[in-house]
Amino acid sequence: MVWLRFYVTDGVPGLQICRNKDRQPQIWEDVPHVNGALIVNVGDMLERWTNCLFRSTLHRVLATGQKRYSIAFFIDPNSDCLVECLESCCSENNPPRFPAIRSGDYLDARIKASYGL
Repeated sequence: MVWLRFYVTDGVPGLQICRNKDRQPQIWEDVPHVNGALIVNVGDMLERWTNCLFRSTLHRVLATGQKRYSIAFFIDPNSDCLVECLESCCSENNPPRFPAIRSGDYLDARIKASYGL
């Protein structure tokens, strides 16, 4: 739902990603800690804007028995922002994969789908 998430971690493992969220079964990989680095999780909006050049990343955190601290910073477009494929990310051979949608409408639809509303 969010288009970018920045994470700073403390080195305790547990964060995992699934590179191909549509694949079954899902394959989960550990995200290694790198001192001084940020982990950037691209969300659905950026995936739509870039026509899947940047893919939204399914992620989870597993309990490891250690205290784990992370700082997350979320960036969202305004609810009236039109999210449509950027001109530089599509062509005649690579047409837009998603219809244009307002950010708020997309978020509402995702929330309703998540909660069966």
